[in-house]
Amino acid sequence: MRILVLADIHGNMPALKEIAKKESWDMMLCLGDLVDYGPWPDEVIDFIKENADYVVLGNHDYSLAFDGDCGCTSEYIDLTMYSRKAVLDRLNKSHILYLKSLPHRLKLDIDGLVLNLVHGSIRHPLYGFVAPFVEENKIREEMDGAEGIVLFGHSHYAMQKRLSSNLVIINPGSVGFPKGDDPRTSYGVFEDGKYYQKKLEYDIESVVNGIKNMNMPKRVKDVLIYKIKEGK
Repeated sequence: MRILVLADIHGNMPALKEIAKKESWDMMLCLGDLVDYGPWPDEVIDFIKENADYVVLGNHDYSLAFDGDCGCTSEYIDLTMYSRKAVLDRLNKSHILYLKSLPHRLKLDIDGLVLNLVHGSIRHPLYGFVAPFVEENKIREEMDGAEGIVLFGHSHYAMQKRLSSNLVIINPGSVGFPKGDDPRTSYGVFEDGKYYQKKLEYDIESVVNGIKNMNMPKRVKDVLIYKIKEGK
């Protein structure tokens, strides 16, 4: 079985399309954050709704759907609210209801793999932050005694780490706004039980042009464009 693992798409439809064009899959998992930052949240939701087998709620999905806290720093709150307001009219009631329907976490037994799906961490499904530079004891706290494989997103940093004989954690990185000084779209694939980290080049300029056409301050556009072009 071939399982495609996606996270943090953030309205970046060209990146998502490139993955769909280059990859085949028997099952698709999505770890949340379909919306904010990018110009096409509606198209991303429609694609995930149609193609993904299992999806969990991200902090940006929660914030938009329930008018709640995204848990962002001041810089990212600014980017979030301006970019959201610029494209909110693209979303209809069915898009919002879909986001509201997403679970905070899922535990699956697929193809002999025990998979725990969250956006942030087991302890804090929406807001838990795990990245390659986070201390291991803090990571263990966030994983809260989980066993099997924990699939998570949120930090936008791709990572794979074995914490014990019965726990592996995997972040496929961000489809839409990857970090780690690599602007290529980032995702993961399980094939016959083995995990592969994947990166693809895609048409970033089309996203840059989409951001330029969003109705928001130039300073916000400039930050988003810098982040997406530099992988920051």
